[in-house]
Amino acid sequence: MVEKANCHTKVIVDATDPDGVLGKSLQQTKLAEVLGKLEEIKESSSFEIEVFSPSPEEVRKLSKTHLGKPYAETHCFRGYPIHGSIRQFHNHGSEYVLHLDCDMIFHEEPEYSWIKEGIKLMEQNADIACVLPRGGPPTGNGSLHQGTTEYKVDKKRNAYLFKNFTSRHYLVHRKRFMELLPMKPLWLSWREPFKSMFFGNGKMLCWESMVEHALEGSSFWRADLMSHKAWSIHPGERSEKFHNLLPRVINRIDQGEYPNEQAGHFDLILDSWENFINEKN
Repeated sequence: MVEKANCHTKVIVDATDPDGVLGKSLQQTKLAEVLGKLEEIKESSSFEIEVFSPSPEEVRKLSKTHLGKPYAETHCFRGYPIHGSIRQFHNHGSEYVLHLDCDMIFHEEPEYSWIKEGIKLMEQNADIACVLPRGGPPTGNGSLHQGTTEYKVDKKRNAYLFKNFTSRHYLVHRKRFMELLPMKPLWLSWREPFKSMFFGNGKMLCWESMVEHALEGSSFWRADLMSHKAWSIHPGERSEKFHNLLPRVINRIDQGEYPNEQAGHFDLILDSWENFINEKN
């Protein structure tokens, strides 16, 4: 069995109230319940748990470095963390930063490590700042279903090249990422910078939009590996049907199996999985 990666694994829990659209529309799990579940998982796995709730001084300090001014906002208008996304690049001195949202699902063959391949790609190519596995399981012709998102096929480096960025999962070359700073803060409307200035609660766009804007204006690329040996899927819905199917979906993905309709798609197509699983049973 190949060693997947030499990583220090840390589960980071942001104890700050998310607020925003998501904070108000989604039921929030109590912190004690989250930590209790993590301790249960930790009994069979090796990782560190870090809980943080930043002071206003810390938020403004890192915001000034990252965004050019000492903003007070900790989350975007949707409730996704801005400060929580920023701090991992400044509080740790590692050469690479690997981030995985807790709901991401991955397939990876036993003798393959997309993390190692990603590091190798960045070591050999100074214009790549971020690496991801293939988005969605492979199609027969190697194409991706990315909607309106543009990408280039780099067959020589066996990678798809993007100026797009996703905060759901990424392996980032920390030094190259820091060269993008300070990033331009992006706002929901022209009024929001003034609300931020006077009240500290302006509605910022999400952090990944700011990174994407910086990436577009730079010489760096995000690279998705073309290898069929690893791919990722993001589940978009949280319905009862999704929770009921999830264990069987994960089991099939572990085996490298998927419905034809899912090929090339990063977002999970739940109805196709339901039909696929029922046909297999």
